[in-house]
Amino acid sequence: MINIIIQISIYILIAILLGSFFGWLITKIFLRQKYQDKLDTFIATKSVDVDKFNMIKDELFQYKKENKRLRTEHKKAFLGYEGQKHVLDEHNATLDEFQRRLLSKDEVIASLTATLSEVETKVIELEKKYEEEVDAFMFERTEVTKKYKNLLEKHEAYKQHKSMLTTNDSWFSRLFNMSSKRD
Repeated sequence: MINIIIQISIYILIAILLGSFFGWLITKIFLRQKYQDKLDTFIATKSVDVDKFNMIKDELFQYKKENKRLRTEHKKAFLGYEGQKHVLDEHNATLDEFQRRLLSKDEVIASLTATLSEVETKVIELEKKYEEEVDAFMFERTEVTKKYKNLLEKHEAYKQHKSMLTTNDSWFSRLFNMSSKRD
């Protein structure tokens, strides 16, 4: 019984497959007959040359090939670019560090320049003060020199006066000097 059911099932399955195949074939033939005329009239009205069509088709195929080749080159270049980008990023970081250092050096130079200008103004002030002190010293020296000359002149005058007294001795002054020498 099972054998009969299996045989019947197999026959039904084969019938379905044959029916679908023949149905597909009949439908294809029917549609070709129905629409072939319309397709022929469409091709005739467009008057497309088969050689030209094949040439365009070959050109399109070449474009597709070129597109694939360019894509692979682009991928390779992009991978190389990524590596270069990483290296460039490192170089940019180094350059940023150098620029930061240069800016800090510029700030240091500016502060040193400001300090230098302050020192220069102090030096100028000290030079003026020194010149004033030198002038005052020279003035004092001339005054001291004048006083010294006056004192020297007075001393010379005193010496002359004293020598005059000793040269113009009287008997009284001689006696008086001798007694003073004995004391």
